[in-house]
Amino acid sequence: MQLVRIGKVVRAIGLEGFLGIAGSEGGLANLKRIALKAADGEPELKKVLRARAQGRLWAVEIDGIDDRTAAERMVGREVFAIREDLGEAGEGLHYWGDLEGLAVETKAGQALGSVVGLIETGGTDVLVVSDGSHERLIPLAPYVTVDRAAAKVVVDPPEGLLDLGGPEQPGDEGPEQAGEGGPKRPGDEGPDGPGEGGPDRGE
Repeated sequence: MQLVRIGKVVRAIGLEGFLGIAGSEGGLANLKRIALKAADGEPELKKVLRARAQGRLWAVEIDGIDDRTAAERMVGREVFAIREDLGEAGEGLHYWGDLEGLAVETKAGQALGSVVGLIETGGTDVLVVSDGSHERLIPLAPYVTVDRAAAKVVVDPPEGLLDLGGPEQPGDEGPEQAGEGGPKRPGDEGPDGPGEGGPDRGE
């Protein structure tokens, strides 16, 4: 069973135990179950009773979480979906779980390594690419193309992008490295709060 990270519980909503989940951008709309994972625990499958968009979060009612106090205990937990429950991400979109491990090369064919992580900046998210010895940071910008059929990411880099460590991201102060996230579109602003699991935009 493959789990895909789709967000993070960032706060309780209301008095009835709704979880405020950031980062899914629609990934929760049709799910009947999700998994919640504490930092030091294993994912626990939970039945979704109701889910609705609320501002830039999703308000989600989970079976067994009946009041605000119980919901507050869930804050900080990562949210996962079972990959087969998600279906296809849509044209030009890719779930983070589908990107992890893909080979990365330049348009000219230079091998750069593979995708080992994702840094969420609140703006344009950044792929962490490692060749085993060094890491490069490559923003999910329009010059990045995801070719799932060929199991690779192709980069047509602007000057300086591939310097080891990659470009410094404006306003990027201690971003969280994640395993999965909500829909990410190159150059778009991401959702408030940490998280996000779900599709990433590739060309």
